[in-house]
Amino acid sequence: MTKALLIVGHGSRSKDAQETFNKMVELVREKSSYTIVEGAHMEICGPSIEEVVENLVKEEVREILMVPYFLYEGIHIKQDIPNLIGKISEKYDGIKIKLGRPIGVEPMLADILISRAEELS
Repeated sequence: MTKALLIVGHGSRSKDAQETFNKMVELVREKSSYTIVEGAHMEICGPSIEEVVENLVKEEVREILMVPYFLYEGIHIKQDIPNLIGKISEKYDGIKIKLGRPIGVEPMLADILISRAEELS
């Protein structure tokens, strides 16, 4: 069974934000052992989750590990993305989609915030 990692960001009108997201997807692609790593946006800009899933299905991917590039569990994580996964699962029979946790509270993030504060000193 072909498996893909799909990183989901919020989406932004800012080109800089879009480029930053794309760089993160590329970094994950380089560092991970997954053969297929793609990025998609929840809203505002493309590609959308639906568009990327459609392309993955065409590539005969049957399992999608969807990992949100979100800090915490807001409405998108609790409702919007699960609802979208339900619709996608109805559309593509036999496609297995697993939703991972958002980034959340991680000691590494505290270190990054401290580092950013020290840059200001």
